[in-house]
Amino acid sequence: MELEIMLILTVLAVQGVNLAFMAFLASRGIGLLLELFAELDEKLAGAIQKVIQEGGIEGIEQPNPLQAAIAQMLIGKMNEGTPQRAPTGQFLPNVE
Repeated sequence: MELEIMLILTVLAVQGVNLAFMAFLASRGIGLLLELFAELDEKLAGAIQKVIQEGGIEGIEQPNPLQAAIAQMLIGKMNEGTPQRAPTGQFLPNVE
C-alpha cells in the first residue's frame, strides 16, 4: 500500500515538473515570437516608407493601355453574370 502511494506521488511530481518545464518553454517561445514580429514590423515599415519616398518601384513598367482596356472588359463581363440575391440571402431567378 505504501509503495503504491509513493509511486503515485512520484508520478505526480514528475508530471508537475514536466508541466512547469513546458510552461517555461512556452513563455520563452511567445517572447521570441513577439520579438520576431516586432522586428518584421519595423522592416516592413521601413520598406514601405522607402517605396513612398522614392515614388515607386523601379523596373515595373506601366500597364499597356490595350491590356488595361481588355482587363476592364473582362471585369465587366464577370460582373454581368453575378447571380442576384434577395434580402433573405437566397438567389433570385435569372430572368432576361
